[in-house]
Amino acid sequence: MSEAGHVAFIVPFASAVLIWWLGTILLLAVTRKLYVSKIIGLMFLSAILMQLGFFGLYYFSQHSEGSYAAYGSFLSTILIWVWLESSFLVGWVTGPRKVSCSPNLKGFERAKQAFQAVLHHEIHILVLALGIFLVTKDGENYVGFYAFLILWGMRTSSKLNLFFGVRNLYINFLPDKIAYLSTYFRQKSCNALFPFLFALAFTINLLFWNNAFMSLGTSQNVGNILLASLMTLGVLEHILMIVPFNCNGIWRFGLTVQK
Repeated sequence: MSEAGHVAFIVPFASAVLIWWLGTILLLAVTRKLYVSKIIGLMFLSAILMQLGFFGLYYFSQHSEGSYAAYGSFLSTILIWVWLESSFLVGWVTGPRKVSCSPNLKGFERAKQAFQAVLHHEIHILVLALGIFLVTKDGENYVGFYAFLILWGMRTSSKLNLFFGVRNLYINFLPDKIAYLSTYFRQKSCNALFPFLFALAFTINLLFWNNAFMSLGTSQNVGNILLASLMTLGVLEHILMIVPFNCNGIWRFGLTVQK
């Protein structure tokens, strides 16, 4: 790979990692010690970011050439995801069940209560996905839409693994208002579903990277690398669930302000 090729690879990859890391830290930091005025301010700002995100997706979806269109679409989706995460973390959009899991439940009843605890959040994701599709469907740039699908898919996989059981639950990520959700998690070294979900995600990630390297030197290169990098980060988050040590240090700046 030439020096220009290295730059074309490193810049979008580093951008995706930085956005992921900083975004996580900022969300963790602003959702510590929540109170009414803070929640209202956070959601007001998040709502503005969401609107900017949809506007950006519409604008950048009309442009398929140039790295700025790929970066713009990618960042626009992240802004929408910030609204989604914020509304969940402050307890505004979770589910009709807002209490801890009933003790000693197993099987279908436990799954039913867990689903009720996040039902509205899942509907919220679906509505936003539909909105992003409608905004971008007539454009030529689908980076933003695919980025949202990656975030959605990997988040769903994470929720399933937390429900069935993994070693590291990262319960301290949950603000007080939704701390009850931790009762729907299960702690164990691993679960039977994890290897299949991980293998699926890893395979899809390889396909993304193959597409990214095949497009080197083309106008689609930056967008493909951003998507492949985002998928890689999702795979990494899954690995952090089962490693025999806690990785809170990665996000320690966001957890500095304790609940």
